Amino acid sequence: MKSFTQILILGAATLALAACSQNTKDATSDAAQSAADDTANNVDKAGNAVDKAAEDTGKAIDTAGDKAAAAAAEAKQNTGEAVEKAGQDMQKPS
Repeated sequence: MKSFTQILILGAATLALAACSQNTKDATSDAAQSAADDTANNVDKAGNAVDKAAEDTGKAIDTAGDKAAAAAAEAKQNTGEAVEKAGQDMQKPS
């Protein structure tokens, strides 16, 4: 009878261990899938952030270019006016 009880306890322990092992496998699989999903979401977010940064940089460069062109045009105008005034001053009798 003692042997039968030991075999019964051993069988129950084996079944419990198998169930526990399956639960561990399932939990590990779920955790790995969750980590993979989180990583994919983070990669998407990072890609979107890079795209937005590139777009914003392009806009800033366009704005800076427009401002530089306007400043160059103004400087050209001012230089032309200064040269014209200098020419007029040189034509005045002393």
